[in-house]
Amino acid sequence: MKKYFWIIILAGITIHLSGQTGNRELRERIFLQTDKQTFLSGELIQMKLVTVNTEGIPIIFSKVAYAELVEDTTGRVQIAIALTNGIGEGIMQLPADLPTGNYRLIAYTQFMRNEGLEVFFEKKLGIVNTFQSGYYPEHPEKQDENENPFRDSNSGNIILHPDKSTYKKREHGELILSGLPEHIHTLSVSVAGMDLILSDENSVSTWNRYQIPKPAGLSGEFPPEYEGPVITGQIMDNQTEKAVNDIEPLTTGLSFPGDGIRFYTGQNSKDGIVRFFTSGNTGMNNIATIVYNTNDRYRVDILSPFVTRFAPKALPRLYIDSACYYPLLARSVALQATRFLLDDPFEKCSTTNPAFKLQPTNSYLLDEYTRFTSMREVFIEFIKGARFRRNDGKWELSAVVRNDADSYYGTNTLVLMDGAPVSSHDLVYNYDPLLVEQINIYNYPCNFGETVFDGIIEIKTYRSMYQDLNYDRSTQIIPYESPQSFEKIPVPDYAVEKNRNSRTPDSRHTLLWEPDVKTDGKPVIRIPFGTSDLAGEYQITVEGITKDGKIIYASSFFMVEP
Repeated sequence: MKKYFWIIILAGITIHLSGQTGNRELRERIFLQTDKQTFLSGELIQMKLVTVNTEGIPIIFSKVAYAELVEDTTGRVQIAIALTNGIGEGIMQLPADLPTGNYRLIAYTQFMRNEGLEVFFEKKLGIVNTFQSGYYPEHPEKQDENENPFRDSNSGNIILHPDKSTYKKREHGELILSGLPEHIHTLSVSVAGMDLILSDENSVSTWNRYQIPKPAGLSGEFPPEYEGPVITGQIMDNQTEKAVNDIEPLTTGLSFPGDGIRFYTGQNSKDGIVRFFTSGNTGMNNIATIVYNTNDRYRVDILSPFVTRFAPKALPRLYIDSACYYPLLARSVALQATRFLLDDPFEKCSTTNPAFKLQPTNSYLLDEYTRFTSMREVFIEFIKGARFRRNDGKWELSAVVRNDADSYYGTNTLVLMDGAPVSSHDLVYNYDPLLVEQINIYNYPCNFGETVFDGIIEIKTYRSMYQDLNYDRSTQIIPYESPQSFEKIPVPDYAVEKNRNSRTPDSRHTLLWEPDVKTDGKPVIRIPFGTSDLAGEYQITVEGITKDGKIIYASSFFMVEP
C-alpha cells in the first residue's frame, strides 16, 4: 500500500493549501546559498538549502535535496543533503583538477523533477585553478566595481555592521545585526575574503528569481522523499545482462549492513523499476540488495539519484585581472596549508538509525555457551526457536513463528548476517561459528512494507565480516553515499589567549559560516567571529527568509591589516 501512500499525502497537502490560499497545488522550489561566490579548485563549498513554494513561502516536505556542480552539460560533483524542517546544510569538495571557468551550481529535490528541469535552482560560480599555469588572460577584460550592488557601501533591509572597521590578524570580533523581524524561518551569516572576481548576483534577485510560475501538470514519475531517500533500482537479468522491462513483481530487499536491522523491501512494477523507501541513514555506507526466490536469475542494480546530464547553457568567460595573480597565489598557499593541517570534514562516521526497533525473542552471546565447530551444532544444542533443515538438497534456516496460540516453523524467514540479507542458507550452515559473536531470534511475523517474513534470524560476527561471504548473484553489496548530515568545521576562538599565540597557521579564507543562526525572536543579536592569518578585505553577507516569505539580506565589509 505504501506505493499509493505518497499520493494520499499529496492530496491531503493540496486540500490543505487550497483551503488557505485558494485552488493551489503543492509545488516545491529550493533556494541554495553558498559561503562565497568564487572558489579555488580544491576548496570546499559550504552551502545551505531552503525549500519554499512557488510564492516563496517556506514549506516542509522533502527530506532530501540534491546539488550538482555542472560543467557544460555534465554534473562534475554531486552531493545529497538531508533536509530538516525544510532546511539543509552541506559541504561540496571541489576536485583539485577542476579547470578555471564559470560553472553552474544546480539544486533540486526529486519531487521537483516531476515538473521538469526548468524549475531547478541555479546559480553561477566562478572557479579558479591555481595549480594550472596561465589562469588569467594576457589582456583581461576588467569588470566595473560599480556592477556589484554591495561593493560601495553597506546595504540591505536590516542593519549590519562589525564592531570595528579594521582588525588585526587573529583578533576576536563581533557582528551586530539589528532590525531583525520576529518570525524568522532561517538566517545565515558568512564572512569571507572579498571576491577578486566580482559576481553579478545578489541575495534579493536570486531569491525572487526562483518564484517560478507553475508548468502544466506533474508527471508523478518521481515520488517525493517525504520520509527520507527513495533509493531506486533496476531489475537485471543475470543470464542476458540486460534490464528487465516486463516482469511480474518480485520480492526484493535492501539493507544497510552494520549494527542493528536496517532492512527495506522494494516497491516494484512490471517495468523492472524497484524503489526502496528508506530513512535515517547519512554518510557513506555499504548497501546490500537481494532478489528472493528466483534461483539467482535476477539482481537489483542501483540507479543514480542525480540528474547528471543537463541542457547546455552558455556562460560568460571567466576573466581574471592579472593584478589578482599574487592574491590568488597567497590564497592557494593558504588552501594547501589548511587542507594539510585541518581534519578532513568527510572523515567522519556514517550515521544510521535502525529501522526495525522491536526486541528479539531470544538473544544468545555465544561466548557464554560451549563453542561448537559447526553452525548446525550451535542451533541444535542451545538455540531455541530456530533450526536448519534439508529442503531440495539445500540447507534452509527457519524460525518458529508464534502467533496467538499457534506455533509453526516458517518458510519465509529473514536471515541477516551483520545486517546483510542472506538467501542461500548454505552460507550460514558452512560458516565458522567461532567468528560469530551473537545470534538474535525474532519468533513472530515481521512486516517490511508489503512483505511479511516468518520471523528473523540475526547473526552478528565479531568484526562485521559479512563481505567475506560468497553470495550468489541475486545479492550485491556496493558502496552508497547517503545524504550528508552537516557537521560544522571547527574554527579557533581568538578570545582565548592560548589560541592567539598558537604556532599553527590559520589560513582560513572563510572566517565564519553560520548557516542557521538562531535569533529567538530578538531584534538585535551579536555573532562572534575571529580573523585568520590572511590580510585583506572581507565581506559579510546575511541572507534569510521569514515564515511569511519575506527576504532578509544585508552586506558589509571590513579590513584585516597585513
